Amino acid sequence: MNDQFKIAVLKTLAYFDIFDFALTKEELYHCLWNTDYTDFKLDYTDFLKKLDRLADEEPSIDHRHSFYFLAGRIDNVDKRQSTISIFEKKMKIARRAVRKMRWVPFVRAVFVCNTVAGGGLSEESDIDVFVVIKKKRIWLARFLITLILSLYRLRRNKKVSKDKICLSFYVTDDHLDISDVSIDTPDIYMIYWLDQLIPIYDPENVLADIHSANQWTKKFTPHNFQDFKLSSRFRVDNNKFQIVLRRFFEKVWTTGYGDLLESQAREIQKKKMSRNYDSVKDAPDNRVVISDSMLKFHENDRRVHFREEWEKRCYKFNLN
Repeated sequence: MNDQFKIAVLKTLAYFDIFDFALTKEELYHCLWNTDYTDFKLDYTDFLKKLDRLADEEPSIDHRHSFYFLAGRIDNVDKRQSTISIFEKKMKIARRAVRKMRWVPFVRAVFVCNTVAGGGLSEESDIDVFVVIKKKRIWLARFLITLILSLYRLRRNKKVSKDKICLSFYVTDDHLDISDVSIDTPDIYMIYWLDQLIPIYDPENVLADIHSANQWTKKFTPHNFQDFKLSSRFRVDNNKFQIVLRRFFEKVWTTGYGDLLESQAREIQKKKMSRNYDSVKDAPDNRVVISDSMLKFHENDRRVHFREEWEKRCYKFNLN
């Protein structure tokens, strides 16, 4: 068996093992980690043949019920299957919230991300969303989204996080390449994060633009960014009245009056942020980013931790 392929599979399984997450064949192919960052891409049929042989020969890899995982971690299959109902519950809550958010002018797309989209989901999890806004209106759109979800008690706060929406990451549609907020290479969490975005509201297929803007990830996961069609029971679509109303406000607020509203919304929110003395917004890293094209509030950014945990597992199998 080709050592490069074995190492690629083990490194991929090692990462998802951090989240007790077993992978299907399709997911393993989709997420396959490039071992040495050189040209490494497989046809899916060839991949399946290699995987079947590897699973028979390699004692460090096990598989049950169409799921693949590291040897001794069969519990990951049960844990993953047990989260199916949790996932559906969280997605229904997300859909309820995003149906409110779609009315906000300048909102181009909303994606479910982090634990709901990837591994580590539990009953206590909140629901992280990634929001794409039209350029020059990020502050106004964020102000309205925060107001609406707060009124409907759907937004996470300091007291309640379970089943609430976490509004921690916004970008404008001219800042879709987010490599500028990655940590030292490789930022494995961000690379998989981008690939796992769930397009709960994406009428203009902004996801394709995100994939195009982040081709740098293909150096690490060459099979990523496959087509994604979310089930209609979770997806949020536009309706005619909402489209008309949004277009009206977007037309009015694209003018100088809109610039004034954007400036006022920026001033109000920055003033409130300045009173958050526990924030790490002034730290010399990118956990928190406050700009006119990105608003990122990941105070508890665990990307370094996850990469270190992944490297520990790789070391165990002599993969470093």
